Amino acid sequence: IDKILTVSPVETVSTIPAHVLDIWAIVLVILATIVVMTSVLFCPAVTVIIYRIRTNPARSETV
Repeated sequence: IDKILTVSPVETVSTIPAHVLDIWAIVLVILATIVVMTSVLFCPAVTVIIYRIRTNPARSETV
């Protein structure tokens, strides 16, 4: 009755299996890679499309 159960953060981290942390790290790296590659692919295309729309002679008001 007099004993108080104390759990230190070091003990709780050491009881977690190591592979759980590794899986989350791998998932985060994969998601970050997908985001970076998507932006690399689509950002230049979007800037080219916007440039071509702005410089299109059909949009100019002077005929």
